[in-house]
Amino acid sequence: MLFLTILLTRTKRVLLCFKKVLVKALAATALLTVVLTAAMAIFSNADSIGFKSLILWMAMFFVGSWCSLCVFESLKYAGSVFHRYDEDIIGNAFTGMNRKSSLFEVGMEMFHQRYFGDALEVFAQIDGDDFSKTPEEQGVLSFYKGRCYDFMDWNPNAVNCYENAEKFGFNIPELPIFLARCYAKTGNTTKALEMFTSLMDSDQKYSDHMRVEIGRMYIKLNDGKTALKWFNEAIDRRESYANALGGAAIAHTLLRHFDKGEEMYRMALLNNIDDPSGYTGYYKEIQAAVLLEAHNKEKQ
Repeated sequence: MLFLTILLTRTKRVLLCFKKVLVKALAATALLTVVLTAAMAIFSNADSIGFKSLILWMAMFFVGSWCSLCVFESLKYAGSVFHRYDEDIIGNAFTGMNRKSSLFEVGMEMFHQRYFGDALEVFAQIDGDDFSKTPEEQGVLSFYKGRCYDFMDWNPNAVNCYENAEKFGFNIPELPIFLARCYAKTGNTTKALEMFTSLMDSDQKYSDHMRVEIGRMYIKLNDGKTALKWFNEAIDRRESYANALGGAAIAHTLLRHFDKGEEMYRMALLNNIDDPSGYTGYYKEIQAAVLLEAHNKEKQ
């Protein structure tokens, strides 16, 4: 089964290669056809050629030169980037037509279909001693292993992989955020807060999301009062506004300010909070749990 998957993946990579060079090859062929046809019309006896012969010659030249250019371009780009997913993140890692790169594409397919356990097994196989890897490839591989562990809530493993990715020079704006979130989930809130704060005071991408991230961290710690402080600061600064409103709604609910929570919840939806369906489910779940807790305390 794995052999068939690798074969299909390699076929896809070849087809992607031809697709990427199609426009260039067609444009070059059309230009050459026009130039050579004009030259033939000027320097040859047009009457001796005939219209049908001219059209046939043009078609043959077009097909022949297009095929030649496709083959040339495919060989030229065989070691370049042909990733179906996350090409801007992966860069020049795991390119070409070798088994290592094909396996990586199989892992990426599983990852994006959210089969994180299966994807992790493939990435772990590539991470073994059977395959040599460049530092860039090792960084990319560590990152995606970290993402798998992260989604599976194996947070200590995710931290190790993210840190390894950094050691190999892998760097995207989201990485320190993922790492800080995992630190928070493992209970290392001091380290997480330190990282979020350093990002908040920087000019890096997503720096204006850090107050919301800190607020979410305290929500997970069931500290609604501290969480609300950070969400209110983000609201006042209009930083990640809809998400800050959504976080404030949950914080108010944890503090049993149910009316204020409902008001903030509606405002978050009206301001197009990220993943409104998922957020609504989460908010209602928190609200139900807090109401049940309050009801039980009243009965005691």
